[in-house]
Amino acid sequence: MPRGRILTSKGARVRSRPSTRTRPSQSLVRALAGAAILLLTSPAFIAPASAHGAKWESRCQIFVGPDVMNLASYSPDASRSEYCLDIPSTGHAIIALDAEQDELRGMAIGIRIVKDTGREEKEDIDAVTVAYKSPRVYPTGTINFEHVFPDAGYFVGIVTVTGDHGEHWVSRFPFSVGMTFMRLLPVYVLQMVGVAVAFFLYLRRRPIAMKRSLT
Repeated sequence: MPRGRILTSKGARVRSRPSTRTRPSQSLVRALAGAAILLLTSPAFIAPASAHGAKWESRCQIFVGPDVMNLASYSPDASRSEYCLDIPSTGHAIIALDAEQDELRGMAIGIRIVKDTGREEKEDIDAVTVAYKSPRVYPTGTINFEHVFPDAGYFVGIVTVTGDHGEHWVSRFPFSVGMTFMRLLPVYVLQMVGVAVAFFLYLRRRPIAMKRSLT
């Protein structure tokens, strides 16, 4: 008997209905996989990663000349969490710097916080300065810089290090206050686009599968 046909009680041949099971298209599978990867690798699901040129290993790090300083930010009035370069809320903030190399503990270190204007502040740095801590030696290598940020925005931290042998190093680390959502907005938009494309491909594939099942 030919495959796909059955005999009725009177011996007449009728075509059996083909299976309605269809394999999902490769493009749909790729789209769904891409959307899943995009979602799982977003900052909402993983630990804070590198940003603004800072290096994230077990903590955030900035490079000052040939040396390294660990950096951590806190928003004590809002959370007990430790942040790298994105302080989630305005108000009281603490920026902690810790020198890894011993030579930094014998050098004068100063910190200045300025508004991020998109260019280096060379002419009138005082006009954009929001906080300043004059250079001094920190024998323990730990510096706690506290400031109250009344408004959300983007800022730049400038660390200057001066040594007794003519060393003069400057390190800059851009950071934000109360702007976490805006920084992650492009990631969320990409996620929604990926999900929308996958759903569109699914709807486009579904009528084809239904049409085949009826023929």
